[in-house]
Amino acid sequence: MKTSLFRFAAIAAMALLVSSCQSSKKLQFCPGWSSVLDAVVVTQFKPGAAPDPKNALYSARITDVDGNCSYDKAGKKADSSIDVTFVATRPAAGDAATYTVPYFVAVTQATRIITRSTRSVTFSFAAGETTATAQEHVESIDLVTDGDNKPYDYQILVGFQLTKAQYDYNRTTGIFQQ
Repeated sequence: MKTSLFRFAAIAAMALLVSSCQSSKKLQFCPGWSSVLDAVVVTQFKPGAAPDPKNALYSARITDVDGNCSYDKAGKKADSSIDVTFVATRPAAGDAATYTVPYFVAVTQATRIITRSTRSVTFSFAAGETTATAQEHVESIDLVTDGDNKPYDYQILVGFQLTKAQYDYNRTTGIFQQ
C-alpha cells in the first residue's frame, strides 16, 4: 500500500513537472507581444494650448503587455489573447473626469503589418485623484502564417493611436529628447 501511494505521488509530481515545462515551451512557439516604443505614451493637451507639460489634461502610458496563445500542431495557425495595462496621470487633482483614448493592436511579420485594429481604453479619474489605471483584454487575435514562417516569427504590437502633433511631442520628451 505504501509503495503504491509513493508511486502515485511520484507519477503525479512528474506529470506536474512535465506540464509546467510544456507551458513555457508552448509560449516559445507563440507570436511575441509587446508595446511599440514610439507609441507607448500619449499626452493630451487642453484645447488650443501649446504642447507644454503644464498644459496637459493627462498623459497615458502602456505599462504592460502579456498574453497567451494556442496553435495548431503544423505551426500554421495561432490564436492569441493579450492583456494590456495602462496608467494615466494628470498634472493636478481636480473634479472627476473620464477620457477615452484610442490604441491599436497589430500583427506584424518583420516590417510587414499583417492585421491592425483600432480600439479604445477609458480612464476614469476620481475626484481629487491624479492617477487612473485601466486594463484591456483583447481576445482572439487570429494568425494564419504565410506557410514559410511559424507563429513565433510574428509579433503582436500595441500602441496608442497618435496624431502627428502627439508623435512629434513624444519625440521631444523622455528617451526621444533630441
